[in-house]
Amino acid sequence: MKVYVDTSVIGGCFDEEFEEWSNFLFQEFLYGKKVMVLSDLTLQELELAKFKVREKVKEIPQNQISNIFMS
Repeated sequence: MKVYVDTSVIGGCFDEEFEEWSNFLFQEFLYGKKVMVLSDLTLQELELAKFKVREKVKEIPQNQISNIFMS
């Protein structure tokens, strides 16, 4: 299953209100249960995000990430 992820989902890993669900989803990406889908817009937004948010995506193996281009 592919799941589109935007910066709010990634940032949710560090937000008390959303961390349980965001981190659970990241575990599913990490263990190959789901594929993370990132758009070019999300990648651009990540360039301006906090360091820990940018680094969170790097935890996921490249074979579990699919990029889409919206522009």
